[in-house]
Amino acid sequence: MKMSKVLGSIVAIAMLASSTLSFAKDITIGLSVDQLFESRVGVTDAIKAEAAKQGYKLIEVVADGDAQTQNSQIQSLVTQEVDAILVCAVDQNTIERALIGAKRAGIPVVAYDRALPDSRAVDAFVGPDSISDGLAAGQHMVDQLKGLSGDIVVLELLGALNDQNGIDRSKGFNDALKQLPNVEIVAMPTDWDSARALAATQNAFQANPDIKAVFAATDTQIPSIETVLTDIDKMKSVGEEGHVVVTGVNGSNDGYEATRKGFADGIVVMDLALTGQTAVHLATALINGEKVEMTNVIPGSFYTSENIESNKATIWGAK
Repeated sequence: MKMSKVLGSIVAIAMLASSTLSFAKDITIGLSVDQLFESRVGVTDAIKAEAAKQGYKLIEVVADGDAQTQNSQIQSLVTQEVDAILVCAVDQNTIERALIGAKRAGIPVVAYDRALPDSRAVDAFVGPDSISDGLAAGQHMVDQLKGLSGDIVVLELLGALNDQNGIDRSKGFNDALKQLPNVEIVAMPTDWDSARALAATQNAFQANPDIKAVFAATDTQIPSIETVLTDIDKMKSVGEEGHVVVTGVNGSNDGYEATRKGFADGIVVMDLALTGQTAVHLATALINGEKVEMTNVIPGSFYTSENIESNKATIWGAK
C-alpha cells in the first residue's frame, strides 16, 4: 500500500470520527493489551487520550503475555457488552474463539499494532508499516555497503517468528539487501529478547568475524550489539575505519542514544501516537455503522546519526 493512500485513509477516518462525536454518549471501549512494555505503553497511552477526548469510557485489561488469560479477558469484555474492542493479541489462534464471540455479539473488533491476517472476526487493523520500515533500514544499510568489494556478511537479528511485525520487518529488510549481489545474510532469531540478541550476536561474530553490518528488528537490542563489538574491539563510530553498520526499527531511547552518539547509523521511528488515535477513530466509525479500510498502516520515519538529535521531539522514546 502506498504511503499517500495509507495517510489519506487515516485522515479520512479522523474526519469521520470528528463528525460523529455527537454519538459518543455512553460508549464504552474495551482495550485488550497483550503486555506492557515501553512502545506498547506509548500506543496504549495514545488510545486512552483519544478515548477521553471523545468522551468514551475505557475498560483496559492486560494479559501479561498469557494468551489464555487474554482469551478470558476478551470474553469478559463481550459479557460486559462493550461497544467495540481494541486488541493487541498475544497469539491469534488462542484468542480467535473470543473474538468470534465478539463478532456474534455485534461488537466491532479493531486489531492494533499486531496484525491478525487470518482472523474471521477482526473488522480493521492499524499498525506500523513494518515492510516499509524494514525496507528503509535496509536501504540505508545498502547505501553504506554498496561500495565494498568481495563478499559482504550481514547479521540480521530477527524479531519473533510468530509476530507479523517481525516477519514483515525481515521481509522489507531482505528486499532492500537484494540490491547487493555479493551479500550473505546470517539470520538469528531473538523472539524480541535482548539476552537472546546478545548471545546471537556473540555467536555470529565468533563464526563470522568479518561481519560488516547488523540489523536489529527492534532497536532495544542495539546495546547488546554495542556490548559485543566493544568486547571484540570492533567498536567504531560512524565514519571511522572498520565501523560496523548498524540499523534498527522502533524508536526507543536505546536506539535514539546509540544513533545520536554515532554507534548506530540510523533507526526507523514508529508513530505510536497516530497508531493509537487511529485505532479509536476506526472504532468510532465501526460503531456508527460506517465502512472502513481493513488494513491501515503507518510508515515510520528514518533518522540517521546526522539528523536524529534535531528531530528528538518527534521520537517517542527519546528522553
